[in-house]
Amino acid sequence: MTWMFSCLRKATRLAAIGVAFSGLFSTCVQADFSQREDVQVWLDEQTDLGYDKHQVLELFRQAEYQQQVIPVLQKAPERNWVWQDYRERLLVPARINGGKAFLLEHADLLARIEAEYGVEAEYIAAIVGVETNYGGYTGKFPVLGTLLTLAFEHPRRQDFFQRELGHFLRLSYEHDLAPLELKGSPAGAIGTGQFMPSSYVAYGVDGDGDGRVDLLGNMADALASVANYLARHGWKYELPVMKKVSDVTRTNHVSKRAAKGGDSLFVWWNRGVDLPDSWQGKVDEDDGFHLYAFSTHNKPEYMLASANFYAITRYNHSLWYARLVSELAVAIK
Repeated sequence: MTWMFSCLRKATRLAAIGVAFSGLFSTCVQADFSQREDVQVWLDEQTDLGYDKHQVLELFRQAEYQQQVIPVLQKAPERNWVWQDYRERLLVPARINGGKAFLLEHADLLARIEAEYGVEAEYIAAIVGVETNYGGYTGKFPVLGTLLTLAFEHPRRQDFFQRELGHFLRLSYEHDLAPLELKGSPAGAIGTGQFMPSSYVAYGVDGDGDGRVDLLGNMADALASVANYLARHGWKYELPVMKKVSDVTRTNHVSKRAAKGGDSLFVWWNRGVDLPDSWQGKVDEDDGFHLYAFSTHNKPEYMLASANFYAITRYNHSLWYARLVSELAVAIK
């Protein structure tokens, strides 16, 4: 049983015997991470965090519990909306116009990155447009407290966030960051591209040749790292990402989750999928596609998506997210 549920259990027992516990939950929430047994067990298992154990415990002592992040993560839009509403809320003129301005402002940089990584500039811009409104808002949650909270209180993904916590500490040590001062997303992602600490380490690149990888304050590094992330996950230059298709009669071939590979356009044509003429000359015989359904207030919309769509879902596994990025990229170009 986790520490938080232990607190709640104790509060329930006290209530059952008529003892007031109004301050108990607050005390639990504000408890010192460095004193928790499960945290200390985890710390004893770590071999290379950069900081020594006493330094880590001091950081943990000062980090604040972030009670609000778990409910935020559990409010996935797919559970509460339909795609149509999600699109109308996020694919707005201000975001599109902001993307057009961003492409112009960083035209030379994006052209160089596109040539180096083989990822079109509009998709790089669309990623940061969706993630942080083109760098304008990179998050308000203290990253260390957020990762600590998720690492030891998340109901399902504690192992994942414990690994991210370790990456964050090593990253902070090696890059001379201030772990108690950094702010990010409710999942612990940071910077213009909202990289999780493990992704920062694995995919962050030096975009301007200054010898450092700074995804927090260096736009060249941030944009090059987004391109590198997509390229490393199989992005193919000028391969169409997705297209709405009609006359879908065999919906048993609809994929529920993003997947690699897929069937050729010829196979989809034989299944009765009406293929777009605009794709002629842009798709090879061995390019695979998956069919996805998106909810509306009426009939579902069906989209045929390529390996580039899959690459976007490696950034965020949501099908809705990948379609939003794709449509924003087309709109701002």
